[in-house]
Amino acid sequence: MLCLKNKSNPEWIESALKNLPSVIMDHAHCEKKAAGTGMSLLSTYFDKKEISLAMSDLVEEEIGHYRSVIKILDKMGLTLGRDEGDEYAKKLLSFVSKNEPQRMMDRLLTAGIIEARSCERLQILAENITDTELKNFYKELSDSEAGHYVTFVKLAKIYFDESDIKKRLDELTQIEAEIVKNLPNKPLMHG
Repeated sequence: MLCLKNKSNPEWIESALKNLPSVIMDHAHCEKKAAGTGMSLLSTYFDKKEISLAMSDLVEEEIGHYRSVIKILDKMGLTLGRDEGDEYAKKLLSFVSKNEPQRMMDRLLTAGIIEARSCERLQILAENITDTELKNFYKELSDSEAGHYVTFVKLAKIYFDESDIKKRLDELTQIEAEIVKNLPNKPLMHG
């Protein structure tokens, strides 16, 4: 389960399957925001070669995922609506330090945690969707998100002491577990 301390609420998949178009639309927004996070990190930490290179790759991949999800929506006869925001991510990101260098570590670790949760949610979708094309798509994306989690943690290890990373990752994943436990199980990727 990567770094996660708990599984998603079982009620989430019930809600997701009842309103799959909403989940897919929200998924498009999540891919777009993941690319935005990568751009923000490479812009903020432009002097960190490893971050610049890794985030360049991540942005390219996330935009490709976004494009794929838009094509799925188009195939379903749907148009992407307005992004209503992600309360899960907002709550988790509110625990990111305001001061450097701790802020850089927190940003890398929270990005990794969000990718880990996305990986888990995509696996759940892949296991429960009956449409073969969507099932395969979500299985493939799940594997990709797991790789992104690893990328963010490896980046943190380049710049920070491993014991500090382990301690902070433990704190942030505990916070994330509480957030997930209290989610309302909306038909959203992190609902």
